[in-house]
Amino acid sequence: MALPEPLRASLRRPVLWVLLYGALLVFGVYAFRHIPIEILPKFDYPVISIVTHYPGATAGELENTVTRPLESELLALPNLVAVRSVMGGGAVQTDVRFRNGTDPQQDLQAVYSAVDRARSHLPAGARPYAEIMGAAIDEVADYAVRIPDGVAPMRVQRAIQTRIVPALRALPGVRRVEVFGSGDEALWVQPDLTALRHYGVGMAALADALRRQVLLGPSGHLSLGHQTVLIEVRHLPERAAELRMLPVPAPAGPIPLGDLARVVRAPVPIRYAAELNGRPSIAMVVFKQPGASTIPVTQAVQGTLERMRDQLPGGARWVRIYDQGHLVGLIYHDLARNLIIGGLLAVAALFFLLGTHGGVWVLALSIPMALLMGIAGLYVTGQSLNLLTLGALTVGVGLFADDAIIVLESIYHRWEQGEAGLAGVWRGLRDIAGPDVTGTLTTVSVYLPLLFVGGLAGIFFIPFALAMGLSLLASLAISLTLVPLLLGAIGYRRHRRALGAAWVEWLAERNQRALRWTLHHPRASLAGAVALFGVSLAVLAVVPVHFLPLPNEGVLLESFTLPPGSSLRETRAAVGEMTARLRADPDVRDVFARIGSAGSTRYTERDFAGEIQVVLKPEVAVQSLDAIAARMLRETRVTAVQRNVDTPTIERVGESLSGLPQPFVVRVFGARLPELRRLSEEVVRRLRHVPALTDLFNNDAYPVTQLRILPRPAAMALYGITPAALYAQLRPAIGGE
Repeated sequence: MALPEPLRASLRRPVLWVLLYGALLVFGVYAFRHIPIEILPKFDYPVISIVTHYPGATAGELENTVTRPLESELLALPNLVAVRSVMGGGAVQTDVRFRNGTDPQQDLQAVYSAVDRARSHLPAGARPYAEIMGAAIDEVADYAVRIPDGVAPMRVQRAIQTRIVPALRALPGVRRVEVFGSGDEALWVQPDLTALRHYGVGMAALADALRRQVLLGPSGHLSLGHQTVLIEVRHLPERAAELRMLPVPAPAGPIPLGDLARVVRAPVPIRYAAELNGRPSIAMVVFKQPGASTIPVTQAVQGTLERMRDQLPGGARWVRIYDQGHLVGLIYHDLARNLIIGGLLAVAALFFLLGTHGGVWVLALSIPMALLMGIAGLYVTGQSLNLLTLGALTVGVGLFADDAIIVLESIYHRWEQGEAGLAGVWRGLRDIAGPDVTGTLTTVSVYLPLLFVGGLAGIFFIPFALAMGLSLLASLAISLTLVPLLLGAIGYRRHRRALGAAWVEWLAERNQRALRWTLHHPRASLAGAVALFGVSLAVLAVVPVHFLPLPNEGVLLESFTLPPGSSLRETRAAVGEMTARLRADPDVRDVFARIGSAGSTRYTERDFAGEIQVVLKPEVAVQSLDAIAARMLRETRVTAVQRNVDTPTIERVGESLSGLPQPFVVRVFGARLPELRRLSEEVVRRLRHVPALTDLFNNDAYPVTQLRILPRPAAMALYGITPAALYAQLRPAIGGE
């Protein structure tokens, strides 16, 4: 293959190439220092998840008041593929799937616009929150507070929300901070039903009197001289004594509130719980911005909490439960170490087989250059260094030197034939350029189809293919430009025989013998190949297959579910028993439990389900992680409690891929509840015959008790009240207001 004239002309200008590769080297170092380091690639999948909390609402009420108004606006969005909603337990999860190829960020903005249009039709207590389905992996840090005796959790939560959370939100890369564990502090009015009946005061009158006492709003402005003064009307009772003197209208005249109810300062009741080592705690969850590097974010969060630890009242202290930056650092250093070792072994093999002359030093230089240029390409294309891209670079280390080796051998062959100087360089490069380009492009073409894989598979295949393809193309460019230039500058020098030359000759001679034997015994050769192939398939069948192994991040996560309808008190008792057993384990340092879901979070578990995060001691070895997980399942066996053990990161990866809690959930959608219940039972019956499944749990098999109040028209007419008036009496008495 004759070299193109532009390439030959450019190779005659070494200064140009020195400047070009110098710039590429500088940019490669810059990209290496600034490229995000993650566990897995960014999950930009066009599915938006909307979580709407409406505490106390039944499934039917959620469907009519939340789901239908939301879906009516969502169904008008462009590029929409499907909308699915799951409701119950005071929460609705709506998954909105868009056409493949759309921008998830634009889809998220469109969904928020639809939510804003539907907000006027939603109940006052409904709080929708939307995020891209893959955002679960952005949960990078979980903390809990160890609260001493005598310190109220609501004081700790208020201090965190007012002092610490604003500082964390101001950190670069932090997107969201969630704090939960206690109800907000409030002046709590507990009506005395006997006193209300005695004075003839209804719940509605009591609630109306309280509403009239809380006032905060603008009242216009005044012009005073040269100034315009805004007017604000404010009356916000802050002490229980103020409310006790509040007059409440009654048939016999106003009655002080203190004679009708008990007024105390207490947290608002909640239908979830957060516990650290069996004691009430306050939890904090930190999410990073998409594209932000995990390690700097988690380090900044940890540093901020260390500086502000005195802001917690009463000697309360932070306990780190989960730190994704720790796991990212372990994975990065492990793969980077393997990459460096692989590169050093490749260079050592070059010196062993080819000797220590200047040309081999050129080959050794080509490997890190190809790696840096590959990382620069990943940085430009918006990728990160993760399990897939680092794995691809590690696998490709041995391939990066191949192009340069054949160019080196071709040029040295011409020099040894007597064509000295640049003439030998040009002739050697011309001889091998065609096979060099063809061989590399053939290898790259193997990965090219992976760039067009869509859906969830594309999330993993595209970064791997980009890392391999860009690095191989970089090695090809180096072999055709930098290697000839450096060899031309070094020139030909006779060198000593390589240490491995005799071994290579011996290997070549044995290879010739094996080839001759194969050609003379074709049937035996074919039979041996088929036998080896069969053995490979047999071994493959017994090798365990996992999406990801349990990484040693120092934390195990145990998901649990009690029978639907179980009370929060019963769930806390079961979790307390499980926590006590876990704390007795010699490998366990701390146990954090979350039961149910706070309305300010993205969690959707009901008050009969949740998670237990088990923090292991630092000396626990990664080899024993599976054994510890199995032991935990044995230790926490409680009647009627379904459990599953994983790690927090694997759990978040699963939620990011499917939008569902792990291990996986089968959901049946339809319009008629009896038919859905029948289908769910049929699905469970068939799944029981799948040998790979260890446990099955069907929510519909447990009917949830529901108390329904149906007004009697005759009685309503007799007493002169309406259903709305009856509801106005019941709502504050039972559900609070």
